[in-house]
Amino acid sequence: MANLTLRLLLAGLFVAGGKKGLKDLFRLTAEAFGQEPPDLRGLSRSEILLDFARFTRAGAERSLAGGTAQALRENLRERSLSLGRDLRSRLPIRSRADAVAALRVLYRMLAIDLAVDDRGEVTIRRCSLAAQYPPQVCRFMSAMDEGIVDGLCGGRLAFSQRLTEGGDCCRARIDWPEGADE
Repeated sequence: MANLTLRLLLAGLFVAGGKKGLKDLFRLTAEAFGQEPPDLRGLSRSEILLDFARFTRAGAERSLAGGTAQALRENLRERSLSLGRDLRSRLPIRSRADAVAALRVLYRMLAIDLAVDDRGEVTIRRCSLAAQYPPQVCRFMSAMDEGIVDGLCGGRLAFSQRLTEGGDCCRARIDWPEGADE
């Protein structure tokens, strides 16, 4: 279980910073795509999420069709890695459980129901982006998941099943580094 200070900070982050956090994530992603983020003023959290899904789908599809997918995917991963590291440095994360608690809150802000067990097995039963993403876009955009998990948790994320490919849930695994605390 995550430490009390972290739990309180994460609860406040979700309540107070949810919409701002989405806008910041949108900005980071738009910059990776080399575009200006759209004007999100006046939009609800769910409208921002829908716009994010449409924006990232269009950008990913352009990149995949234009032959720039590998470079852009790496850019998304690196920016997400920096974001994850920045969040980790700002939060009192002392253990794997703390890192997972922070990860769950971040995904909850995206309306993604993420669970991680003690072995690092990840299950996502509900994802707000899955209805908007075809499988190739989901695979492309998972670069952001890889970066966030690496930066925040210090582990490598690998998917083995996806909702967008017909699975009843997404399944992935976080491979924690050797000697990382339990």
